[in-house]
Parts: sequence; C-alpha cells; structure tokens
Amino acid sequence: MLRRAPLYFFLGLLTSSSCFIFSVAAQVPSTSNSQQSSTRSEAQAASWFEAHRSQPAALRAFVQRMPKGGDIHSHLSGAVYAEHYLEWAATDGYCVNPNAGTLVEPKACNQDSSYFPASELFNRTSVYDSLINRWSTRNLQFAGKSGHDQFFEAFAGFGTISDSMNRRDDMVASVANRAASQHITYLELMLTVQGSEVRQLGREVGWNQDFQAMHEQLLKRGLTELVTLGSQQLTQLESEVAKTLGCGTPKPQPGCTVTVRYLQQTTRTKSPVEVFAQLAYAFALASSSKQVVGINLVAPEDHPIALRDYTLQMQMLQFLKRQYPNVKVSLHAGELTLGLVPTENLRFHIRQAVEVAQASRIGHGVDILFEERPFELMKQMQQRGVLVEICLTSNEVILNVQGNQHPFMEYWKAGVPMTLASDDEGISRIDLSHEYLLAVTRYGLTYKDLKRLARNSLEYSFAPGNSLWKSPEFKAMVPACASDTPGNTSVSSGCSAFLQKSDRAKIQWQLESEFTRFESLQNWL
Repeated sequence: MLRRAPLYFFLGLLTSSSCFIFSVAAQVPSTSNSQQSSTRSEAQAASWFEAHRSQPAALRAFVQRMPKGGDIHSHLSGAVYAEHYLEWAATDGYCVNPNAGTLVEPKACNQDSSYFPASELFNRTSVYDSLINRWSTRNLQFAGKSGHDQFFEAFAGFGTISDSMNRRDDMVASVANRAASQHITYLELMLTVQGSEVRQLGREVGWNQDFQAMHEQLLKRGLTELVTLGSQQLTQLESEVAKTLGCGTPKPQPGCTVTVRYLQQTTRTKSPVEVFAQLAYAFALASSSKQVVGINLVAPEDHPIALRDYTLQMQMLQFLKRQYPNVKVSLHAGELTLGLVPTENLRFHIRQAVEVAQASRIGHGVDILFEERPFELMKQMQQRGVLVEICLTSNEVILNVQGNQHPFMEYWKAGVPMTLASDDEGISRIDLSHEYLLAVTRYGLTYKDLKRLARNSLEYSFAPGNSLWKSPEFKAMVPACASDTPGNTSVSSGCSAFLQKSDRAKIQWQLESEFTRFESLQNWL
C-alpha cells in the first residue's frame, strides 16, 4: 500500500515565496472510483457547455470560472489598464500636458502654465477619457488611425511610469489579481531589466561581425555586473510584489495564489550592437535568476530596422543559444500580414525563428500560410513541439486578421501545440477569458478542447522541472503520480517527492486539482 502524505505537509511542498497552491476547504474527498467520477464530472461540464453554446453571455461566465492554467504571452506594461496608470500618476505627483495628451514628470510640472496636476483628472473627465483612449484601443473607431498604430503608440503615453521601477510591484500585483479572478495560476510576464544600461554598454563595445569577440568584450566591460544588478532587482521586485499583495498576512489579495515568472525582453528596433548586447544580457540573466525563465524579442516586427536585421538577429540568437543551451527562447514571429510589409518579408520569419534561433515557442505566428512550404513547417513545429501563442484580439486589432482569415484552424489541424494568450490586456481592454470565449464562438471548440489549450499553457511553459504528464497528449501522468488523483485530500509519498522537485509539475497538479473542483460544481455560473 502506498503511504500517504498528510494534506498540511503537501501544502508546504507546493508553497513558494510568491504563492500558495491549495485551499483546504476546497479539497475533494478521495473515493475508490475517483477516476470514473472525474470522467462523469467532465462529461457533465461538457454537456452544460454544449447546451449553452448559443448563449455567449453564459459561456463568458463559464470560461471566466474555468481554470485556465497560465497566460504565457503577456507584456507587463501593456497588461496594466490605463486607469491604474492614471491613479498612480495622481498619487506620485505627475502633471498632465492637456495639449499633447501626455504625462509630465513631477520635476517638470512648472515648465508650462497649461500643465495641471494629475490629481485633478478625476474632475476633468474629458481629459481623463481622452488619455484612456490614447493609451488603449478603446473607441478605436474614433482614433483616426489604424489599430496597428494606435496599439503601438499607446506604450509611449504611460512609459514614464511603466519604464521605472517605482511602480513595478503595483503593476505586477494588478495583473496577478486580474489573473486570479479568472482562475489563472501561472504568469510569464515580459519585462525589461537594465535595458538602457545594457544598450549603452553595447555602444561602448561597438559593432563587430564576430559574435564571439563581441560577447567576450561585453563580459570584460561589465555585462556580468549588470546581470548581478538585474538579478538583485528582480529578487527585490518579488519581495515587493508579495508585500503589496499582502501575501503571508491574514488578508492576502487574490494575486498571491498566482505564480509569477518573467521573460527578459529585447527591443528588436535598435542598432545591431545594442540588440546583441541586450540578447547577451537576457541569456545571462535567464541563466542566473530564478525569476527569469526565458527571453523574447519585442517591438513591431514590421519596423524597418526589425525587417532589415531580422536574419541577423536570428543568427545572434543562434550563437547565444549555443553559449547558453538551457535558456528557453520564445519569439514574436509572423506577427505580419499581407499589405503591412512587402511579401518577401512574409516568407521566412517563422521558419528562421524555429530553425535558426531554435525557439521553443512562437508568439502570434499569423503569417504562417505565407511562408515557403507552410505545411512542411507546421509539421516540423508539431514534431519538435514548438508551441504557438495565439492572441486573437491582438491579431484582430493590430493586423485586422480574424475569423477564417486567421491560421488558428490550420495550426489546429496540423497538430501544432497551441495555447491562448492575452498579449496586452490593458491596451486591448480585454482579459484571457475573452480570448477563450472568442476561440469557442469563432472556431467551435469544445470544453475538452479548451482544457487542452489550458494544459498546453503549462506543459509548454518555461517553468523548470519535469512534466506531470508522460506525454503532451495528457492521457497519463508520470508513474510517480499515476495512482494519485488531483484534488484528493492526500498524495502518495512518491508523488509528493516528484512534485517537490519540479515547479512545472506543481503548477500542473494545481491545474488538475482546479479542474476537479470546477467540474464538480452544480452550477457553472
């Protein structure tokens, strides 16, 4: 007979510095035929789902409550709603330039008589509303510009707040609380640490076609020291987020239940030496900081510098991946469409991201069918297990690609791993639940299909450790946990030991326990 660990012991195993995993009161009692019961519960949830398929409002409530695992493609600064930035601007003494529709830092508030304190915004609703419209795609039809331009220009408006470290803890706390309200338990947030300092170091080193020589010079001139500072900043951020959320206190905020990790991002629109320096820094930081689980490239893929240097940047990634083989890479690739760029730029970006840069995940991947030999490429992605992070609202707003113009179903039919992601919840004025609802209403997905997308978000996350599952088909758990049922009040000692060694398996076990509780509900609204 397998020995069973008491619940309080297992809870301790699954608790990290930033989150807790289980609520004791929510545990489902163990039964001898729990597997059959779980199957029946899943069937009941699926039946309710189908019975309400023609009622989007009811389905929205269902997917809001449904466990969704992780959101692994989310830009921290763009995930924060404009209202929060304005609240912080008022508290921190910023002013507003009403003519330009921009924030003015406190030290510059006296430079123009037209500036007024941000604290007065709540009494100047026309300016308040105009700033929200500028910093998001709300009321896009009245913006006087394309969704693409409105989206990317929004970042500049709140950049004075989002680029500093002063409100980073509040930003993360805001996003984590929203995630918890949607039953999301894992986030990989893209952010930039030490960006300007690293780019300056790159300029000092200077461009050299020899990647090895440049890398050595960066290390000699202070890259390692910058990595140490960045790692310290992230450790401090983690502590500040926990304090802001009240984690470990009698009244923790919901975000305390969410595990937050980061992807160090590199801006792809800078000079080659600055991009190389940023990438070198990102790889080194990801290899030394437990908070940073991977890297990414950001900024518009259609920017002239991003287009000009795309292949060069993939070669940089290839070189650095060889230096740091354990660092995980996710890349924005194929966030393009016909008419946005010359057609030759549609034919190779995803392929080079997969074959040259060795990306484990692709963000967006919208132009896949414009690639040379697209079905061969999708077959390769399926065989390699390269996941596509699908951002439906973002693709609609930025690229005007939606419905059957989107390659969603082509990826699905090709067996390419997929998950749904929010991209920039604040700018797009949506949440991840909205993306799940879009997938259902646009592509006819079933409840079991949604479960697969949720499970994929953790299976292909960059959380370290072995998977809970024997294979990505999610048919059987690893032998150590094969006899255990997620959601039960006790766990075998072998499974406990396995979960203790793997962050990935912990969050996967948490998701399966959440599914057990969700499917046992009598009313999914």
